[in-house]
Amino acid sequence: MSKHLGTENCTSQSVLYDIDHSDRQKLQQILDDASKALNNEAVLWRVDKDGVSPSYLFGTVHVLDPSLQKLSPAVRSAIDRSKIVAVESVESTHTAMVATMATTASLMISHDKELQRILDEDEMTVVEKAFSDAGYPGELATALKPWAVTMFLADSKCQQALLARGLKPIDALVAERAHAKGKSVIGLETLAEQYRSLASISDIAQIAWLKATIELHDRVDDVSETLSELYRFRRLNAIWPITQELAPDAGLDEPVLQALRNELVSKRNWRMLDRAMPMLEKGGAFIAVGALHQSGPDGLVALLEKKGFRLTALE
Repeated sequence: MSKHLGTENCTSQSVLYDIDHSDRQKLQQILDDASKALNNEAVLWRVDKDGVSPSYLFGTVHVLDPSLQKLSPAVRSAIDRSKIVAVESVESTHTAMVATMATTASLMISHDKELQRILDEDEMTVVEKAFSDAGYPGELATALKPWAVTMFLADSKCQQALLARGLKPIDALVAERAHAKGKSVIGLETLAEQYRSLASISDIAQIAWLKATIELHDRVDDVSETLSELYRFRRLNAIWPITQELAPDAGLDEPVLQALRNELVSKRNWRMLDRAMPMLEKGGAFIAVGALHQSGPDGLVALLEKKGFRLTALE
């Protein structure tokens, strides 16, 4: 069943349907395994510590989706009760992104045109067409590192159309509610720090990630729909094995996936924990991060419990 996105030629269908039709047992195993991830059962948690007001930890997903345009009553109430709100980054404007790209250009530039060495002709055609369709010279891609090209390919015209219609990612809805209630909104990371994390991914993992993104590029909106669906199901961790299943020739074996998780999630968890701790120690904080940062033994829920906080799943 396709989901119309409200703009011409923009439809999406969760890739879960494809896997279900080809191998239902495989899909069930993927979802069952994802359900077993530690602290995966909720996206909103109350964070308690004796002597201070409760704080809250809220998991988001970084896609635009018409079905994710309203914060639940519980989330709105938690924001309203808090003194300060923190999101992953407050540098969300195009101007901020361009400025950060200018200051971190050395992380993005490939001086030996490595894409021409690591991609075959068909893969290069996909990349160059994506750049050309976006209004950039196709050859610009050869001047960039694999991780930077992967980020570029992750966007889509349909996501941009939804943005132009006024749809917002969940993080922006949180910040909007906080501002409306007179709360301070701060970022746990800078864009430059996020780019440095991406640039730190090993060459092997960068290449596999890029190849998987290329293989799935004509279904980029289906992937966005899948992320939204897994978020609603509380099975977001399933995105890793699903990507393996859909891009079997990309080289996303377990060591590569672990390297990606380590740089994209685990290491950043420690940085965000360090930034959030002063607010949580004072109490009355609302912390919104990608839901993948909450679960697992090195997720923020587990890390906060190790710091002596009591966490209660609310939603």
